[in-house]
Amino acid sequence: MRETPAHRPAVTAPLRTASWWPTERAVPAPQSLLQWLVQNLDPPRSQSAWGGEYARAKRLALTTRDPAVVAEAMRLLGRDAIESERAWYVLEGPSCPDVFLETDDLIVVIEGKRTESGPTTATSWMPLRHQMLRHIDAVWDTRDGRQCVGFFIVESGAAGETPNHWLNAARQTTKPNVLAQSLPHRSQEVRTQIADAFLGVTTWQMVCRALSIPQAVLIDQVI
Repeated sequence: MRETPAHRPAVTAPLRTASWWPTERAVPAPQSLLQWLVQNLDPPRSQSAWGGEYARAKRLALTTRDPAVVAEAMRLLGRDAIESERAWYVLEGPSCPDVFLETDDLIVVIEGKRTESGPTTATSWMPLRHQMLRHIDAVWDTRDGRQCVGFFIVESGAAGETPNHWLNAARQTTKPNVLAQSLPHRSQEVRTQIADAFLGVTTWQMVCRALSIPQAVLIDQVI
């Protein structure tokens, strides 16, 4: 993991939220992203993302920049509450980090991997939307001055090292083009801040050693 003084927050408040499997915390997509999407929508990666007949017609109109439909979507997004996460104008669902920790000083989001060779790097409506950036982005507007950090925990290599493909994935996460395309609704300043909130990647084995947890807990499947 990357380590700089900025990535060692002084946590003085007790833990008040701790969520993980089987009750992962679902964090809604930022309002600013949902608004950006309805104004800049391109066809999805999968045909199933169009939804039913009504949703498909509305979303097709968004891809052609139909001003009346764009205005309708913006109005619906501007209401106090979104009627449904599956509404035609909601083009990104909640982000669900594997671990969500919260104090009065800090928010931590963790994505755990065991067999995957890399993170998810796209959503149905965004060809480039890196997973950890999505997690941090989702909590960014609700942090209320708190520091946010996020990182991956993955399976170590045969010699106990962090696998090179995961180190490379971590480096890719903060590339300028990845930040720009994953966070198109954010300013350059905020993109840099979100990149700084990403700590990188560590391994389950390193976590166990650091916390004196027996590595026998690292079972292949939770029953």
